[in-house]
Amino acid sequence: MIATPTFPDLSALVVDESLYIRRIVRDMLMRVGIKRLLEAPDGAEALGVLAESKPDLVVLDWDLAILSGEEFIRLARTPLTSPAPTVPIILMLAQPRRNVVDRAINLGVNEIIAKPFSPKTLWSRLDEVINRPRPFSQVKSLLRPQPRLAAAAAVKGML
Repeated sequence: MIATPTFPDLSALVVDESLYIRRIVRDMLMRVGIKRLLEAPDGAEALGVLAESKPDLVVLDWDLAILSGEEFIRLARTPLTSPAPTVPIILMLAQPRRNVVDRAINLGVNEIIAKPFSPKTLWSRLDEVINRPRPFSQVKSLLRPQPRLAAAAAVKGML
């Protein structure tokens, strides 16, 4: 059996309208050593927390009130106005339709998970964004992580 990964000394912001979902995700994060957890029920409050606390990671739902997940990502990835334009963003989708997935990738999310998901699924995405971060590149006004294949080719070219 694979050991549970640990990610000590990280802070995470969990953004979902559902208190129940936020608690489940908090529990999953705490089980891998993330103790500094922040929460927000909507995108507007999440932007305030991002500016004030600058967490190491954001776990975000797409379907949010006041300021949608899409709007949050756009604002968070705009270097001129964002307090943390390269913060890793793991997006949670209740209905992972292709057009939504494509929009999210184009906006600059690092990873996407479909609800409901297991702790292992979340932990594998954490492992990707923390232990194998991809370099960012600016596309128009947004910063986006480079695609995995492009990032791998760039690293290979450096060797």
